[in-house]
Amino acid sequence: MIKKALIIAGHDPSAGAGLLMDMKVFSSLGIYAAAVPTAIVAENTDTVEAVIGMNPSDVKAQLRVLLKHIRFSGLKLGMLCSADIVRLIAQTIEDYPIRNIVLDPVLLSSDGVPLLQHGGAQALLRLLPLCTIVTPNIHEASALSGIRIRSRDDMVRSAQYFLDTGAGAVVIKGGHFVQKGLDLFMDRKRHAFLEGKAIQRDVHGTGCIMSSAMTAFLIKGQDRLGAVRLAKAFTETAIQDSRKISPLLRRFVGMPGKAG
Repeated sequence: MIKKALIIAGHDPSAGAGLLMDMKVFSSLGIYAAAVPTAIVAENTDTVEAVIGMNPSDVKAQLRVLLKHIRFSGLKLGMLCSADIVRLIAQTIEDYPIRNIVLDPVLLSSDGVPLLQHGGAQALLRLLPLCTIVTPNIHEASALSGIRIRSRDDMVRSAQYFLDTGAGAVVIKGGHFVQKGLDLFMDRKRHAFLEGKAIQRDVHGTGCIMSSAMTAFLIKGQDRLGAVRLAKAFTETAIQDSRKISPLLRRFVGMPGKAG
């Protein structure tokens, strides 16, 4: 029987990020994905104009009807929108046997629009101990850990915060800030700096691609570091193959291929 993943994330109608991008990644890696939206985000690759949060009771109803009949091998968490939805998801994970949980703790859009409402970051403290891997970028890691990241040592100190809160492992994406293409993997046994290709292109949705690919490779049986390494390579290929979807828009959209 085909392996299945559940996505809980925001809906980007441009399909450059959010649950539509997540579904493209899982499909390209041979995983069947179901999806529950936490918000409808009026956005394209360049800008967010509005965030329409889902009612937690509607999210709960969708989760209940899926989990009642389908056994998922992994869970990808993206934009969660509100503290109430964060708490609902934590309770759902505690109630159902779900493994291979990857959290991309989306706080802001690239143009600075809040995507997790006030109180949501505090609510994440209940969710972090349930996660196999947490994948903040530099800005998210700094905001959640309270450590301003300027160096590799700061990345390690910030990663330790996530482990101390109970997460199984953390990947801090260095992005453009510390060194382009540099990520840190850390769990309770080891840490590894992963250097990648410094591709000079502004691509929308790369965090979604990488975290979904991590989930898919965990489902396929990779250990945490192995899943991260493969997801990083998969994401670099998606960036290399990225395209613009309109000449009126500045940013590119990643193109997940059939690697892995």
